[in-house]
Amino acid sequence: MREDASGRRQRAVMATDAEWERIGRAAAESNMDLSRYVIHRALDLAPLPPEVLRRAVREMLVLSRLEERRLREAGAGKIWEDACDAVDEWIEREGMLDRLTDPGAANRWKAMGPAGEESP
Repeated sequence: MREDASGRRQRAVMATDAEWERIGRAAAESNMDLSRYVIHRALDLAPLPPEVLRRAVREMLVLSRLEERRLREAGAGKIWEDACDAVDEWIEREGMLDRLTDPGAANRWKAMGPAGEESP
């Protein structure tokens, strides 16, 4: 078995071609080496406690509602609608919602321009 200077050894993983391609794309989008991506995903999947997740979602929704109200009261409801459309389009392109939790999701979101197109 081959080993590198850090003590890592080559291992085998069984996957379909489609699964392996998907993993490769996700690793590339995350700017991670394929091996590091697989290890990162396998070891970093501890779910958040339900009370933490509930509070985070609650606070996000409260802030969203307040911002929508603020924009509409300021006569900028169109800005709110455009932002919602851009987010919906991005989520649709991401496909399965679980991709939003992968290491590259934040980078892909940051790469989006104000109108929902990828920034240069």
